[in-house]
Amino acid sequence: MAFAQLTYRESLRDIEACLESMSGKLYHMGFRSRIARSTLADANEAHDWRIFADFAQRLIATARPLYAGAPMGVDLDASLYALDSTTIDLCLSLFP
Repeated sequence: MAFAQLTYRESLRDIEACLESMSGKLYHMGFRSRIARSTLADANEAHDWRIFADFAQRLIATARPLYAGAPMGVDLDASLYALDSTTIDLCLSLFP
């Protein structure tokens, strides 16, 4: 699922199609057979959400010093926070 997150996959079908297109390389990554949507759904249900939260925090900790001195294009007196826009998009699609 980390692969799907890092490659901006949008659905289980999208993940399946992307992995299927790389089937020759998957063997070397440890996948011995075709990956089905049901398998991805089961894996998604079984994994604790904190794994992805910890992974995101680790990526943020790595990126923060890399971009600490980079200009943002605006001058702010307070802290700047990033929000996950998928939540906002979902809310706007349900509640126009």
